[in-house]
Amino acid sequence: MIRINRSLLNYQLKKNTIYSLALKNRAEYYSSLKEKDLHTIMEESKSRVIIHNDEEDKRKINIEIVPPPTSKKPRAVVDLKLMKEELKQLEDPPMTPWEKKISSNRLPYSFYDVPCKTLAKSILGKVLVRKLENGTILKGRIVETESYLGIEDGASHTFKGKVTPRNTPMYMKPGTIYVYFTYGMYHCFNISSQESGKFVLIKNIEPLVGLDYMELLRNTQKSVNREGNEMTRNIKKFKSHELCNGPSEICKTFVIEKDEFDGKNICNNNYLWIEENSS
Repeated sequence: MIRINRSLLNYQLKKNTIYSLALKNRAEYYSSLKEKDLHTIMEESKSRVIIHNDEEDKRKINIEIVPPPTSKKPRAVVDLKLMKEELKQLEDPPMTPWEKKISSNRLPYSFYDVPCKTLAKSILGKVLVRKLENGTILKGRIVETESYLGIEDGASHTFKGKVTPRNTPMYMKPGTIYVYFTYGMYHCFNISSQESGKFVLIKNIEPLVGLDYMELLRNTQKSVNREGNEMTRNIKKFKSHELCNGPSEICKTFVIEKDEFDGKNICNNNYLWIEENSS
């Protein structure tokens, strides 16, 4: 015997009836529309779809694409032309009559405007002069030099045409002073030649004038180690040949520091120059 749930059957019949009436009404509605009305409805429907797509595109365009992080550090880019212009602004003011008098024997620009090897040889026997802020004059005869031949020289700071903020003076005009810091403790004094990237290191000097003051300077200068801590220095009696017997000793005795002289030209500097040996 099959039992029938009359309430459920009545509900299903009612639902089917409503659905049939809805379909019938919709069919009657569309059949009553004119062709023009149908065309309008279709265009409105299309425009709604297009607007929706435009909004989606805008949302996509506004998404910012962020590249994945790179493990390598970005390389420093050196604007050599701009750096040269900035270094030009550091040139000393014109010399006073007294300064011109005491530096009348200074070597001209043409002396440095020669190949590197030629400069390294011809500068031997010339006299390095340092005028301190208080007017004290220090002099020493150059007795040892070393030439660094740029691109082809593995020991040169410009090997393979390398350009960095530090070695920029080596690409500047002849006679440009290049002072660099080495081993975190010492300065070295160099001069550029005619050939770009090639320079001469001043290695040894024989003190001539101001030896007592040179010794005083060596004993009063503060020394800093690699960690940046000041080192205690005992008062020492220097022999004359010990005052300038190396690149770093020259810089200490003549007070040649990077901040003051690096990038300057020795041909027109008021505090450091090279002159003919008049003795």
